[in-house]
Amino acid sequence: MKQKTWPDRSDGSPYTAFPLSKPNDRDGKTKLSWRFKFSSKPSLSPTDGPDFSALPFDILTKIATSFNFPNLLAASLVCRSWRDALRSLREAMVLLSYGKRFKHGRGGFGRNLEKALDSFLKGAARGSTLSMVDAGLIYWERGQKEEAIALYQKAAALGDPAGQCNLGISYLRAQPQNHKEAVKWLHQASVGGLVRAQYQLALCLHQGLGVDRNLQEAARWYLKAAEGGYVSAMYNASLCYTFGEGLSHSRRQARKWMKRAADRGHSKAQFEHGLALFSEGEMMKAVVYLELATRSGETAATHVKNVILQQLSATSHDRALLLADNWRALPSSR
Repeated sequence: MKQKTWPDRSDGSPYTAFPLSKPNDRDGKTKLSWRFKFSSKPSLSPTDGPDFSALPFDILTKIATSFNFPNLLAASLVCRSWRDALRSLREAMVLLSYGKRFKHGRGGFGRNLEKALDSFLKGAARGSTLSMVDAGLIYWERGQKEEAIALYQKAAALGDPAGQCNLGISYLRAQPQNHKEAVKWLHQASVGGLVRAQYQLALCLHQGLGVDRNLQEAARWYLKAAEGGYVSAMYNASLCYTFGEGLSHSRRQARKWMKRAADRGHSKAQFEHGLALFSEGEMMKAVVYLELATRSGETAATHVKNVILQQLSATSHDRALLLADNWRALPSSR
């Protein structure tokens, strides 16, 4: 789902937002030929502990609706009652697996979005929120936003953080926009630990979209998402420390988060970290980061890099470019 940048550069703000990344690919290696062997007797006797079979089916399925396959299988092994209650969700997980293979064209399957959508919708009909989210993504990419939002609403109501996050962002992008509902669902997903939602919620708080502008709360969520590995949040957290917006001014913390964002491929962070190294006389390191920023499209980094290269020997010049060639971004949750 592509998004507008929040806050917009035209507003004169240095803070940026990046496109919504799709939920993590939770594709397992599930095969339709899975067969489960269950004991004919409950795993617990009345004297061993609580009677899990007494849990109402509707509550059990609501709890399990966003389970991945290993957790769903483990829950199905608790007792016969749970096995029977979760049968539809186990079938949904197989359909989800097929859908992902059709969507990405792997595991011996040719890429086919129609078949992928069909598998996701069948999984959604069996109660899987993971399938609802994936079907919603395909609908959104096709421009069928009402269908996508309807699926996100179902997943969100069942407590799926990815569904809540996508629903929140959908309300920001749909026409007409609904900022209050967006913040409501982004907050729920953020509390659920989804770093992408935490970052988007911080942007809303920073801009005052659907909520009173609150720099302290925005900075808190930027930092939370940054600690969870979200690169754009690392960059914005660095800016908060740099300008003292929502966080106490700290050059050390600003440098720490800027470098972390740069090392994970954030082009603006690479440019700004390169400038900081240049100002400290770290010419070789500065060239490496400025070269990386240049390759990522930061044209302003080119001039500064060329100025530094004029001061380096041919050997140092070649060494810096070799380091840039061999550079690899550190893992992140984006």
